[in-house]
Amino acid sequence: MIAVNAAYPAACKLAAWRSAMVERDGYGERVVSGQRWPEIDEIDLGRLIADHARLRVLCDRLEACADALPDRVSEAETDALGRSFCAMMVRNPRPGTATIDALFARDLDDPLTAALLGRTRAWHLSASIHADDVAAALSGDATPCAEAFGYMLRGFFDGCRREMDFIELAILALGADRLSRNARAMLVDGLCGRDAG
Repeated sequence: MIAVNAAYPAACKLAAWRSAMVERDGYGERVVSGQRWPEIDEIDLGRLIADHARLRVLCDRLEACADALPDRVSEAETDALGRSFCAMMVRNPRPGTATIDALFARDLDDPLTAALLGRTRAWHLSASIHADDVAAALSGDATPCAEAFGYMLRGFFDGCRREMDFIELAILALGADRLSRNARAMLVDGLCGRDAG
């Protein structure tokens, strides 16, 4: 029996399948000898969804800061925001790329999978560059004018929100036949709830 690491259930599930023999049927479809591809459960997406929820709260705080400009946010709020930002973005990289890689990296021979994973990595790199700029401004290492700071903040939180939605949509698209009912509902409900809000 294979032990499943609760922190990375998707990666562990797929590791159990790595040794399975993959063949192609007459229509070019994947067939795993004697077994199905592992189902994607809500537990496989739990960490990703939780991290996305925390990042959305951070984006909301950054948006409130940008909306308040040109007035400066209090030093106490700036310090708290800077600590939250660094904890979320600098010390703990987001798991979106790791999760989607763990779920779909074996399917890179599929053009859609390769394109979506490539786009996810590109957005993650772009968000990391914006995060460095925002972290420097929040820490006082850089002192942009109010307009530039507002532009930096908006670029960051708008990009993060788009990236998170894209990752969740990519999981829905690529995992369509593997998502459990609950996992699919969790992704769809989250996306629909944000559109309504």
